[in-house]
Amino acid sequence: MTQFLAVSNRKGGVGKSTISVMLAHAAASLGKRQVLLMDLDTQCNASLMLVGGEAWEKASRAGHTIADYFSDRFEKVAEDESAYVLKNIGDVSHGRFFGGRVSLLPGSQRLEDIQSELFVMQSSKREMHADAVAIQVRGRMKRLMKHFGMDFDLVIMDCPPGLSFAALAALDLADHVVVPFRPDFVSQFALDRVAMLIERVETGEQLASIPFGQRRYSCLPNYLKGDGAERMLLEQLALDHPLLKTTLPALDSIARAFDWDETKKSMEQKYADALSHLRALHDEVFGVAQLRAKSA
Repeated sequence: MTQFLAVSNRKGGVGKSTISVMLAHAAASLGKRQVLLMDLDTQCNASLMLVGGEAWEKASRAGHTIADYFSDRFEKVAEDESAYVLKNIGDVSHGRFFGGRVSLLPGSQRLEDIQSELFVMQSSKREMHADAVAIQVRGRMKRLMKHFGMDFDLVIMDCPPGLSFAALAALDLADHVVVPFRPDFVSQFALDRVAMLIERVETGEQLASIPFGQRRYSCLPNYLKGDGAERMLLEQLALDHPLLKTTLPALDSIARAFDWDETKKSMEQKYADALSHLRALHDEVFGVAQLRAKSA
Protein backbone atom coordinates (compact mmCIF):
# COMPACT_ATOMS: atom_id res chain seq x y z
CA MET A 1 0.00 0.00 0.00
CA THR A 2 1.38 3.39 -0.99
CA GLN A 3 2.27 5.75 1.84
CA PHE A 4 1.91 9.50 1.23
CA LEU A 5 4.12 11.89 3.22
CA ALA A 6 3.94 15.68 2.90
CA VAL A 7 6.70 18.07 3.95
CA SER A 8 5.06 21.41 4.60
CA ASN A 9 5.20 24.72 6.41
CA ARG A 10 3.49 27.96 5.42
CA LYS A 11 6.72 29.77 6.31
CA GLY A 12 9.46 29.72 3.67
CA GLY A 13 13.16 29.16 4.23
CA VAL A 14 12.80 26.33 6.74
CA GLY A 15 14.46 23.57 4.67
CA LYS A 16 11.42 21.77 3.23
CA SER A 17 13.02 20.81 -0.07
CA THR A 18 16.30 19.70 1.49
CA ILE A 19 14.47 17.54 4.02
CA SER A 20 12.19 16.10 1.31
CA VAL A 21 15.22 14.99 -0.71
CA MET A 22 17.05 13.69 2.36
CA LEU A 23 14.04 11.60 3.35
CA ALA A 24 13.72 10.29 -0.22
CA HIS A 25 17.36 9.18 -0.25
CA ALA A 26 17.03 7.64 3.21
CA ALA A 27 13.80 5.77 2.43
CA ALA A 28 15.40 4.29 -0.69
CA SER A 29 18.76 3.51 0.92
CA LEU A 30 17.75 2.47 4.42
CA GLY A 31 14.18 1.33 3.83
CA LYS A 32 14.78 -0.13 0.36
CA ARG A 33 11.59 1.51 -0.88
CA GLN A 34 10.53 2.64 -4.32
CA VAL A 35 10.18 6.37 -3.67
CA LEU A 36 8.53 9.09 -5.74
CA LEU A 37 9.16 12.73 -4.91
CA MET A 38 6.44 15.11 -6.15
CA ASP A 39 7.79 18.64 -6.44
CA LEU A 40 4.85 20.99 -5.77
CA ASP A 41 6.96 24.10 -5.18
CA THR A 42 7.34 26.56 -8.08
CA GLN A 43 10.92 27.23 -6.94
CA CYS A 44 11.63 23.62 -8.02
CA ASN A 45 14.49 23.25 -5.54
CA ALA A 46 13.85 19.55 -4.90
CA SER A 47 13.95 18.87 -8.66
CA LEU A 48 17.23 20.76 -9.04
CA MET A 49 18.71 18.87 -6.08
CA LEU A 50 17.80 15.51 -7.59
CA VAL A 51 18.54 15.93 -11.31
CA GLY A 52 20.33 19.24 -11.83
CA GLY A 53 19.36 22.19 -13.98
CA GLU A 54 19.94 20.66 -17.40
CA ALA A 55 17.71 17.61 -16.86
CA TRP A 56 15.03 19.74 -15.22
CA GLU A 57 15.01 22.19 -18.15
CA LYS A 58 14.78 19.25 -20.58
CA ALA A 59 11.73 17.89 -18.75
CA SER A 60 10.17 21.38 -18.76
CA ARG A 61 10.71 21.84 -22.49
CA ALA A 62 9.25 18.38 -23.15
CA GLY A 63 6.11 19.16 -21.15
CA HIS A 64 6.88 16.49 -18.56
CA THR A 65 6.38 18.35 -15.28
CA ILE A 66 3.74 18.28 -12.58
CA ALA A 67 2.09 21.36 -14.11
CA ASP A 68 1.83 19.56 -17.45
CA TYR A 69 0.44 16.46 -15.75
CA PHE A 70 -2.35 18.42 -14.06
CA SER A 71 -3.14 20.30 -17.27
CA ASP A 72 -3.01 17.28 -19.58
CA ARG A 73 -4.99 14.89 -17.37
CA PHE A 74 -7.41 17.10 -15.46
CA GLU A 75 -10.46 15.97 -17.43
CA LYS A 76 -9.17 12.78 -19.04
CA VAL A 77 -9.40 9.15 -18.03
CA ALA A 78 -6.35 7.54 -16.47
CA GLU A 79 -3.55 6.86 -18.92
CA ASP A 80 0.10 5.89 -18.77
CA GLU A 81 1.95 8.51 -16.72
CA SER A 82 5.46 7.14 -17.25
CA ALA A 83 6.44 10.03 -19.54
CA TYR A 84 6.22 12.43 -16.60
CA VAL A 85 8.51 10.39 -14.33
CA LEU A 86 12.27 10.76 -14.12
CA LYS A 87 13.38 7.38 -12.79
CA ASN A 88 16.36 6.26 -10.74
CA ILE A 89 17.63 9.77 -10.14
CA GLY A 90 19.65 11.60 -7.49
CA ASP A 91 23.38 11.67 -6.92
CA VAL A 92 23.37 8.79 -4.41
CA SER A 93 24.48 5.48 -5.89
CA HIS A 94 22.30 2.38 -5.55
CA GLY A 95 23.82 -1.03 -5.95
CA ARG A 96 22.56 -3.44 -8.55
CA PHE A 97 20.68 -5.49 -5.99
CA PHE A 98 19.93 -2.58 -3.71
CA GLY A 99 16.15 -2.61 -3.99
CA GLY A 100 15.29 1.02 -3.31
CA ARG A 101 15.12 3.74 -5.94
CA VAL A 102 14.17 7.42 -6.12
CA SER A 103 11.99 8.83 -8.92
CA LEU A 104 10.78 12.37 -9.52
CA LEU A 105 7.69 14.13 -10.80
CA PRO A 106 9.49 17.38 -11.68
CA GLY A 107 8.35 20.73 -10.43
CA SER A 108 7.35 23.62 -12.67
CA GLN A 109 7.48 27.40 -12.42
CA ARG A 110 4.16 27.35 -14.29
CA LEU A 111 2.26 25.40 -11.65
CA GLU A 112 0.52 28.42 -10.10
CA ASP A 113 -0.56 29.66 -13.55
CA ILE A 114 -1.91 26.21 -14.46
CA GLN A 115 -3.91 26.05 -11.24
CA SER A 116 -5.43 29.45 -11.97
CA GLU A 117 -6.29 28.37 -15.52
CA LEU A 118 -7.98 25.22 -14.26
CA PHE A 119 -10.00 27.24 -11.76
CA VAL A 120 -11.16 29.68 -14.46
CA MET A 121 -11.97 26.82 -16.83
CA GLN A 122 -14.11 25.03 -14.22
CA SER A 123 -15.81 28.27 -13.22
CA SER A 124 -16.84 28.94 -16.82
CA LYS A 125 -18.38 25.49 -17.19
CA ARG A 126 -20.47 25.38 -14.05
CA GLU A 127 -22.71 27.84 -12.25
CA MET A 128 -21.12 27.33 -8.87
CA HIS A 129 -19.86 29.55 -6.07
CA ALA A 130 -16.12 30.22 -6.22
CA ASP A 131 -15.57 28.24 -3.00
CA ALA A 132 -17.31 25.21 -4.50
CA VAL A 133 -15.19 25.44 -7.65
CA ALA A 134 -12.03 25.68 -5.52
CA ILE A 135 -13.03 22.55 -3.60
CA GLN A 136 -13.68 20.74 -6.87
CA VAL A 137 -10.29 21.69 -8.38
CA ARG A 138 -8.51 20.77 -5.16
CA GLY A 139 -10.32 17.41 -5.00
CA ARG A 140 -9.48 16.56 -8.60
CA MET A 141 -5.80 17.38 -8.00
CA LYS A 142 -5.83 15.15 -4.94
CA ARG A 143 -7.20 12.24 -6.99
CA LEU A 144 -4.63 12.82 -9.75
CA MET A 145 -1.78 12.88 -7.24
CA LYS A 146 -3.02 9.71 -5.56
CA HIS A 147 -3.41 7.93 -8.89
CA PHE A 148 0.07 8.97 -10.00
CA GLY A 149 1.71 7.65 -6.85
CA MET A 150 0.08 4.24 -6.64
CA ASP A 151 2.99 2.44 -8.36
CA PHE A 152 5.40 3.45 -5.57
CA ASP A 153 5.92 2.37 -1.96
CA LEU A 154 6.30 5.94 -0.76
CA VAL A 155 5.35 9.33 -2.18
CA ILE A 156 7.00 12.39 -0.66
CA MET A 157 5.27 15.67 -1.53
CA ASP A 158 7.46 18.78 -1.24
CA CYS A 159 4.90 21.54 -0.60
CA PRO A 160 5.24 25.27 -1.29
CA PRO A 161 4.85 27.84 1.50
CA GLY A 162 1.56 29.22 0.13
CA LEU A 163 -1.95 27.81 0.00
CA SER A 164 -2.16 26.67 -3.60
CA PHE A 165 -4.72 24.08 -4.66
CA ALA A 166 -1.91 21.54 -5.05
CA ALA A 167 -0.51 22.26 -1.57
CA LEU A 168 -3.93 21.88 0.05
CA ALA A 169 -4.57 18.71 -1.93
CA ALA A 170 -1.26 17.30 -0.69
CA LEU A 171 -2.20 18.03 2.93
CA ASP A 172 -5.53 16.30 2.40
CA LEU A 173 -3.86 13.29 0.79
CA ALA A 174 -0.99 12.86 3.24
CA ASP A 175 -1.01 10.02 5.73
CA HIS A 176 1.44 12.11 7.74
CA VAL A 177 2.96 15.59 7.47
CA VAL A 178 6.46 16.59 8.54
CA VAL A 179 6.62 20.29 9.42
CA PRO A 180 10.22 21.60 9.47
CA PHE A 181 10.83 24.85 11.31
CA ARG A 182 13.65 27.12 12.38
CA PRO A 183 13.96 27.76 16.13
CA ASP A 184 12.75 31.39 16.15
CA PHE A 185 9.76 33.11 17.65
CA VAL A 186 7.97 33.41 14.31
CA SER A 187 7.76 29.60 14.30
CA GLN A 188 5.00 29.53 16.92
CA PHE A 189 2.59 31.32 14.60
CA ALA A 190 3.67 29.35 11.53
CA LEU A 191 3.24 26.01 13.30
CA ASP A 192 -0.18 27.02 14.62
CA ARG A 193 -1.38 27.95 11.13
CA VAL A 194 -0.19 24.85 9.31
CA ALA A 195 -1.34 22.58 12.14
CA MET A 196 -4.90 23.89 11.91
CA LEU A 197 -4.88 23.30 8.16
CA ILE A 198 -3.61 19.76 8.54
CA GLU A 199 -6.09 18.87 11.29
CA ARG A 200 -8.94 20.71 9.51
CA VAL A 201 -9.86 22.91 12.48
CA GLU A 202 -10.44 26.66 12.68
CA THR A 203 -9.27 27.65 16.15
CA GLY A 204 -6.42 26.98 18.53
CA GLU A 205 -8.89 25.61 21.05
CA GLN A 206 -10.10 23.01 18.57
CA LEU A 207 -6.50 22.05 17.79
CA ALA A 208 -5.64 21.73 21.47
CA SER A 209 -8.52 19.28 21.93
CA ILE A 210 -6.82 16.75 19.59
CA PRO A 211 -4.36 14.51 21.48
CA PHE A 212 -0.82 14.52 20.08
CA GLY A 213 -1.03 10.82 19.27
CA GLN A 214 -4.02 11.42 17.00
CA ARG A 215 -2.58 14.31 15.02
CA ARG A 216 -1.44 13.81 11.43
CA TYR A 217 1.69 15.91 11.74
CA SER A 218 4.97 16.12 13.60
CA CYS A 219 7.33 19.08 13.75
CA LEU A 220 11.03 18.87 12.93
CA PRO A 221 13.43 21.39 14.52
CA ASN A 222 15.95 22.39 11.85
CA TYR A 223 19.10 24.54 11.69
CA LEU A 224 19.76 24.12 15.41
CA LYS A 225 22.80 25.78 16.94
CA GLY A 226 22.39 24.28 20.40
CA ASP A 227 22.10 27.39 22.55
CA GLY A 228 19.91 27.93 25.59
CA ALA A 229 17.41 30.18 23.85
CA GLU A 230 16.68 27.42 21.35
CA ARG A 231 16.09 24.87 24.09
CA MET A 232 13.65 27.17 25.86
CA LEU A 233 11.74 27.79 22.63
CA LEU A 234 11.56 24.09 21.82
CA GLU A 235 10.24 23.32 25.30
CA GLN A 236 7.54 25.95 24.78
CA LEU A 237 6.57 24.66 21.32
CA ALA A 238 6.44 21.09 22.63
CA LEU A 239 3.53 22.09 24.86
CA ASP A 240 1.35 22.82 21.81
CA HIS A 241 2.68 20.60 19.02
CA PRO A 242 4.12 17.08 18.62
CA LEU A 243 7.86 17.56 18.10
CA LEU A 244 10.10 14.87 16.70
CA LYS A 245 12.87 13.78 19.05
CA THR A 246 15.26 13.98 16.12
CA THR A 247 16.66 17.44 15.42
CA LEU A 248 18.84 18.66 12.57
CA PRO A 249 21.81 20.84 13.49
CA ALA A 250 23.20 23.58 11.27
CA LEU A 251 25.85 21.46 9.49
CA ASP A 252 27.84 22.29 6.38
CA SER A 253 27.22 18.73 5.16
CA ILE A 254 23.46 19.35 5.13
CA ALA A 255 23.92 22.67 3.33
CA ARG A 256 26.15 20.98 0.72
CA ALA A 257 23.53 18.27 0.16
CA PHE A 258 21.51 20.93 -1.63
CA ASP A 259 24.03 20.87 -4.51
CA TRP A 260 23.45 18.24 -7.20
CA ASP A 261 26.47 16.44 -8.57
CA GLU A 262 26.47 14.23 -11.66
CA THR A 263 28.92 11.90 -9.91
CA LYS A 264 27.16 9.15 -7.97
CA LYS A 265 28.28 8.71 -4.39
CA SER A 266 27.44 6.65 -1.32
CA MET A 267 25.17 7.90 1.45
CA GLU A 268 28.29 8.29 3.61
CA GLN A 269 29.93 10.47 0.98
CA LYS A 270 26.78 12.48 0.32
CA TYR A 271 25.82 13.27 3.90
CA ALA A 272 29.07 12.79 5.88
CA ASP A 273 28.55 13.80 9.53
CA ALA A 274 24.86 14.45 8.88
CA LEU A 275 24.19 10.77 8.11
CA SER A 276 23.60 9.75 11.74
CA HIS A 277 21.00 12.51 12.05
CA LEU A 278 19.37 11.40 8.79
CA ARG A 279 19.22 7.78 9.96
CA ALA A 280 17.50 8.86 13.17
CA LEU A 281 15.10 11.08 11.21
CA HIS A 282 14.23 8.24 8.82
CA ASP A 283 13.57 5.79 11.64
CA GLU A 284 11.44 8.21 13.62
CA VAL A 285 9.43 9.72 10.74
CA PHE A 286 8.47 6.42 9.19
CA GLY A 287 7.88 4.80 12.55
CA VAL A 288 5.46 7.61 13.44
CA ALA A 289 3.81 7.53 10.03
CA GLN A 290 3.32 3.77 10.09
CA LEU A 291 1.80 3.86 13.57
CA ARG A 292 -0.53 6.65 12.46
CA ALA A 293 -1.59 4.68 9.37
CA LYS A 294 -2.34 1.56 11.42
CA SER A 295 -4.49 3.47 13.88
CA ALA A 296 -6.47 5.29 11.16
